[in-house]
Amino acid sequence: MALAVALLGAAAAAGLGGALSAAGPSVLIQGAALIDGTGRPALASADILVEAGRVVAVGPAGSVSPPAEAMLVAGAGKTVMPGMVNLRGLVGLVRGPEQPPDHFSRATIAQQLATYASYGVTTTATLAPHAEVLAEFRSRADPGGPRGVSRVLTPLRSLCQQASPENKVTPAGPLCESIRGRRQARAAVDRLAGQNADFVELWIGVRDPPDGSALRDAEAAIRRAARRGLRVSVVTPHLAVARAALRAGAHMLSASITDRLVGAAFAVAMKAAGAVYAPALVSELARFEYGDRPAWIDDRYLRRSLVPGVSGYLRGPLFMRQALDPDRAAKHARFRTAVRNLRTLAESGVRIGLATGSGLPNTFEGYDEYRECALMRSAGISPMEVIRAVSSGSAAALGLDAELGTVRPGARADLVILNADPRANIHNLRDLHAVLVGGALVPL
Repeated sequence: MALAVALLGAAAAAGLGGALSAAGPSVLIQGAALIDGTGRPALASADILVEAGRVVAVGPAGSVSPPAEAMLVAGAGKTVMPGMVNLRGLVGLVRGPEQPPDHFSRATIAQQLATYASYGVTTTATLAPHAEVLAEFRSRADPGGPRGVSRVLTPLRSLCQQASPENKVTPAGPLCESIRGRRQARAAVDRLAGQNADFVELWIGVRDPPDGSALRDAEAAIRRAARRGLRVSVVTPHLAVARAALRAGAHMLSASITDRLVGAAFAVAMKAAGAVYAPALVSELARFEYGDRPAWIDDRYLRRSLVPGVSGYLRGPLFMRQALDPDRAAKHARFRTAVRNLRTLAESGVRIGLATGSGLPNTFEGYDEYRECALMRSAGISPMEVIRAVSSGSAAALGLDAELGTVRPGARADLVILNADPRANIHNLRDLHAVLVGGALVPL
């Protein structure tokens, strides 16, 4: 006989977890509002059947029959959406103002992936200076999904012409592999492919505008990645670089164009390439906003992403450094350009995705993805389009939209259950009732 469980508030999550463990492989969520991540209108009342870590049926309330001994979850008053997919993050290396060399460890990675998941980020990308330490978490993504932590994908190392302040060599190992010349660029991609990188990440002209030879090296890397069956993410603030990357076959831009305003021609090029634009607005803000004493530093929702010592650092040394930064006005201007470019591209029909750079210094895993959603909304993106961007938009950029980023039959059961509807207010994304990764409950 089916087991019925009512969702009576966030405090019920622990009981729900016990029920999920006891109920076997089948769970039917009944009568919840459903935003499926595809961009289609939401279903006001839907049934969602999960078996063995996957969504197997979705339909209007009352249309899906539960298997024998399935757990029934009453979803009235709740909203279900896909888990968020972050195209650019960093786990295991930053736990505060200091970066000890032993931070890239199993324990730190597990802790930060659990934090991501607790904010509804069910998949994140990360660099990995020691791939063997990350291997356990990559393998746990199959078949049903890791328990209690976010899924993880990795480009292993970024490829770049020069180390940038945001992507430097750390005590744990190199995050960036320098490429000089087209032969070296192709060889670097071959090494990543041989080491089972999930995709290739290129940082081009992040510190200084690249010259023609640097662009040719990047184009060679992008074309080699296509031959090796790897998708390419490009991080650059330069419109000219982004255009060249698209011509070479890049699949996603995982940072904002900030050197100039984009126009209709660039939007056409993005759509023709089928590329995804993930603006990472929070990473632009992190360059200067602490000098403004932002009120969100005191947000209680941030607490589980903080570690001891960080609050004082943000209010003290970092505040002073950014408040006195002589480049401060220019960084403000670049952020305004980033917001305008996002609005232009979204209104032109370019596919939008989620990238944040969270986990780097002065950023916060999980909380920054929520903030990125709020910033997209402030830029004029509708709540439905924001949710599509952070779920199926990012999954499509990675070529994984059949598996991740949607709530439909065959997809992984990476689900976020909310107590309030984010279509009414995007900040309702923080009103989490439960998060499932591969059908398994995540501790909140």
